[in-house]
Amino acid sequence: MGDYRLNILGLSDDKHVEYAPWRETRFAGGQMLAVLGDDADVERFAVDYGLQGQENPASFAKLGDPGQAGFAAVVIPPGSAMVGQSIRSFALRKRYAVEPVMVFSKSVGLRGDFSDHQVLTGDSFIVYGLWENIAELKQTADFVVVTPLTTEKKAPAKALPAAACFVAAIALAFSGSPISVAFLTGALAMVLLGVLSMQKAYQAIDWKVVFLLAGLIPLGLAMQKTGTADLLAGQLMVLMQGVHPIFLVLSVAVLSTAFSLLISNVGAIVVLAPLVMSMASMGELNPRNLALMAAVCTANSFILPTHQVNAMLISAGGYRTSDYLKAGSGMTLLFLLVVVAIFYGFYL
Repeated sequence: MGDYRLNILGLSDDKHVEYAPWRETRFAGGQMLAVLGDDADVERFAVDYGLQGQENPASFAKLGDPGQAGFAAVVIPPGSAMVGQSIRSFALRKRYAVEPVMVFSKSVGLRGDFSDHQVLTGDSFIVYGLWENIAELKQTADFVVVTPLTTEKKAPAKALPAAACFVAAIALAFSGSPISVAFLTGALAMVLLGVLSMQKAYQAIDWKVVFLLAGLIPLGLAMQKTGTADLLAGQLMVLMQGVHPIFLVLSVAVLSTAFSLLISNVGAIVVLAPLVMSMASMGELNPRNLALMAAVCTANSFILPTHQVNAMLISAGGYRTSDYLKAGSGMTLLFLLVVVAIFYGFYL
């Protein structure tokens, strides 16, 4: 209600409560409204329409309980279906039963009647509603819910076995077991002990990441098994003969970065280590330190979602490969410059 700077959080009659009613909702006598706003605006609205105030009605008890409802910050990510639409055309209230209270667009806060504001990538909303309704926003790629949600009931009795499984998984990893095997064992133990159900375990898996990595692994193996990686590194050695050592160091850093985007970090350094040590002799550099620099540069994985950490953010943020290129290009160049400068100046 732009004229009064109020937000309708709920509409109640004798039978049910409708949260964040949308624009086509019909009002009738005997209904109760839960509104959010300044006391003076609420009073003015009540006087103008002949409404009677009622403090804390039982039908809106959930809205006043911080454990069941509250404010949440929501960000519109790239690729969201809401980009280019308005709150009205997207029917945010009808779909999710949450009330947008404020919009921040291009660092400007909008209040009042912003239902026709055209949503842009990066816009953020402050919404009010039941936590269970806000949780539905989190299940889609159209929104990133920044505020931590507390919709799930806590189970204190399961805290001890969950902690035990986690500690056991870490202990297995430190004992020499592969990290993947160690933490898979911990996850299976949690299922067997009833800490979480198999259904919740499946829901927690981001299958986009699984298929992305499943496609990346054979690609890396193919580059190693067919000798493609060795060929590329060997050709670089030929090109770098006779050049200044700084260019040799930079080429090793760039090659290590490129390999880490297509092969696993471990696989990249396994392929590069002997070649890098041979290249060090060409430039009269310390081979051990040059190999160490190559290992450090295999962590320079910012411009593609091929690294496991980057891949896990795809679904949560609704990102695309172009987003990684935009955000990671500068970081990749900065990483290369800093590492090359430090190693060439102090270790080589």
